[in-house]
Amino acid sequence: MKQKAITYWLKAVTVAIALLGLAFFGGATAYAFFFKPDFNDPVPAYLRSNIIFLWITAVLCFAILFFFWRIVNEIGKDNSFSLENAKSFKNMAICGLLIIIEYIIRIIIWLIQGTIDFIPLSYTLLKIFAFIIFIILCAAMSKLVQNAYDIKQENELTI
Repeated sequence: MKQKAITYWLKAVTVAIALLGLAFFGGATAYAFFFKPDFNDPVPAYLRSNIIFLWITAVLCFAILFFFWRIVNEIGKDNSFSLENAKSFKNMAICGLLIIIEYIIRIIIWLIQGTIDFIPLSYTLLKIFAFIIFIILCAAMSKLVQNAYDIKQENELTI
């Protein structure tokens, strides 16, 4: 019963994060194009010039949430140490890596265009650092779950 309660809480948190993400990415898009008619204002101009990167990040973040949802489903089935969870953690790490690549491409484009500013650059570097930590954690969890699955399989064969 405790496992089911944890599953419900994790699913609720996942849905809440997805809704917050939708509000953030949708709100940023609406702010950039609809709510701010002054096209010389720096914030909407920045959002408009980076909207493709913003939505690539959004899609990858929602993919991470999808893989996390799959992990939560396996936990709900009392199958925490499964190949599916190891693969889902690995896929989450791959999504994190794609986000880092996207940010590096964004920095390169800023350099080529000569539009690099200290504040967006520092935020982007901070996000790269955060996703490096995320990738390390996901890769470690993938390996841990894989090892636990292997031990579980060995124990089932022994019995």
